[in-house]
Amino acid sequence: MSTAVATQATSARGRYAWIAGIVFVIALLAESVISTGVGLTHHDSAAKIATGLHEHRDRLLVVAYISAVYAVTFVIYLCCLYNLLRQNSELGRILGHLVLIGGVLFVALHAVSDIGITGLLGAKLASFSYQHDQGLAYMLYLMTYAVDSVGDVFGSLAAVAVGLLVMRTRILPRWLGWVSIVAGILFFLQGFGLGGVIATFGLVLDLAAFVLFLTFVLASSIILLRRGKTVQSESHPVAA
Repeated sequence: MSTAVATQATSARGRYAWIAGIVFVIALLAESVISTGVGLTHHDSAAKIATGLHEHRDRLLVVAYISAVYAVTFVIYLCCLYNLLRQNSELGRILGHLVLIGGVLFVALHAVSDIGITGLLGAKLASFSYQHDQGLAYMLYLMTYAVDSVGDVFGSLAAVAVGLLVMRTRILPRWLGWVSIVAGILFFLQGFGLGGVIATFGLVLDLAAFVLFLTFVLASSIILLRRGKTVQSESHPVAA
C-alpha cells in the first residue's frame, strides 16, 4: 500500500511539473506580446527610446511581473526534465549537467533582463532618464538585448544536450529531439549578432530559435502530462 501511495504522489508531482512547463510557455508569450506593445526597437534613437519607455513604464512593470512567473515555472520544468532524461553512463551524466547548468544560466540571465533591468526602468529609471539623461534609458534598453543574447548562448548547451538525451532515451518522440537540437544551434549562432544589436541576423536567428524552443517545451509538457494521466488511470481501474 505504501508503495502505491508513493507512486501516486510521484505521479502527482510530475503532473505539476509539466503544468509548469505549459504555464512557462503562456507566460513567456504573454510577456513578449506586452513588450511588443512598447513599440521600440534597438535601431531607434536615444531620444525615442527614452520617451517611449517613459510613456510605457506601467507596461514595463507588467512585463517584469509576468517574467517572474516564467522564470520560476521554467526552473520547475527544467529540474523535472533533467530527472526524466538523466542517465548513469558517463556521457549521460555530462549531458545532464549541461542541461541543468545551461538551462539555469539561460533563465537566470533572461530574468536579469526582463525582471531586473525592465523592472528598474518601469519603477524609476525610465522617468529619470526621460527628464535628465536619455542615454541611460538607451543603454539599459540595449542591455536587455545583450543580456538575453548571452543567456541564449548558454541555453544552446541545454537545448542541444536535451535533444541528444531525447535521442538516447526515446522517452519523447525523436522529432522533438531534433527540434531541441536545431533550437540550440540557432541559439548559439545568434550570439554572433548579439540578438540583433551587432547584426540583424542575430535577432532573426533568436526569434526562430525561440519558436522551436517553445514548441519543444509545450509539446513535451503536453505529452508527459497526458502520459502521467494515463498511468494514473491504469493504477485506478474502474470497477466492473
